[in-house]
Amino acid sequence: MDFRYSTEHDDLRASLRGLLLAAAPAERVREVAADDGHDRELWQRLCGDLELPGLHLPLDAGGAGGTLVEAAIAFEELGRALAPVPMAASVFAIEAVRRMGDGEQWARLLPGMLAGARTGTLAAAGPDATDHEAVTVRVEQIDGRTVLTGEVSPVLHGHVADLFVVPAAIGGRVVLHVVASGAPGVAVQRLSSFDATRPVARLRLDRAPAESLTAGPPDGIEQVLDTARVLLAAEMLGGAERCLAMAVEYARSRRQFDRAIGSFQAVKHLCAEMSIEIDATRAAVMFAAMSAADNDELRITGPLAKAQAADTFTLCAGAAFQIHGGIAFTWEHDMHLYFRRAKTTEALFGGSSYHRSILADRIGI
Repeated sequence: MDFRYSTEHDDLRASLRGLLLAAAPAERVREVAADDGHDRELWQRLCGDLELPGLHLPLDAGGAGGTLVEAAIAFEELGRALAPVPMAASVFAIEAVRRMGDGEQWARLLPGMLAGARTGTLAAAGPDATDHEAVTVRVEQIDGRTVLTGEVSPVLHGHVADLFVVPAAIGGRVVLHVVASGAPGVAVQRLSSFDATRPVARLRLDRAPAESLTAGPPDGIEQVLDTARVLLAAEMLGGAERCLAMAVEYARSRRQFDRAIGSFQAVKHLCAEMSIEIDATRAAVMFAAMSAADNDELRITGPLAKAQAADTFTLCAGAAFQIHGGIAFTWEHDMHLYFRRAKTTEALFGGSSYHRSILADRIGI
């Protein structure tokens, strides 16, 4: 396998970066974050013009017929821009339906989410989505109907979602279920979020009608989560790259003692450390995305890439904070937005220690 990006990959990256520079500058990101965190106009462009949610889906599922490499490139650029759109929420829900749904569910649920007409989200953000004793939603059968009862939080972009994919316990196992936001017994409450650019909500279910996704393999939920881990790693890579770029730009322009602070050894070392970690993370994300078609590889590279990228993003955000000094703490500066994204994304599906522990379990250490 040739682990290099193609000319088409470079063109996709350049096209998306140019679009985001024009449509999602920092001022626009802040404006949307102060509202409901969802730029609907940009989302429609990303879904309609670039077909981003379905880049890696096969043609028979309504996708573009690409691979996870194209999706990872998209996530990297969206993470670099902190684009205020429900890309992660929607793609994770789409991936769940694609891997665990049957043909009829594909035909009914996927087109709307792929086109941006309906927004989906995976109602799982912690490390316990596959543990039937720990999940907080239970399945009941009432008069032949499947209903769910329980509470889940935080749910990415839950307050704007039309469909929720909810892990729920039944018979000693966890099964994914689809719940419509307007169904009886469904209540959604927006929560305050440390990361204003990616809002979250609480989902409460009280005997809410649901349909199960059971057509996939026994380890299908883990495949969904591992795919999500790779894509989150790509997103964090983009954020880390932006932190380094901002730090270098500031170090070149900020002067102390009649010298640019970038000439100081301590600042050079911080930037060099950031660059080294970014290179390592780029290699991990690239390998994970390019080998993701092999589920045996995915179960190893998913947690590995997530842990590596989370550590890199938090390191780069912290180092960039040091280089910027006190100005980075102010609301007017963009640096704190990346720090907030780094800390919240690090915790998604469990922190780095958790992901290293499941990686150790999977390789038999």
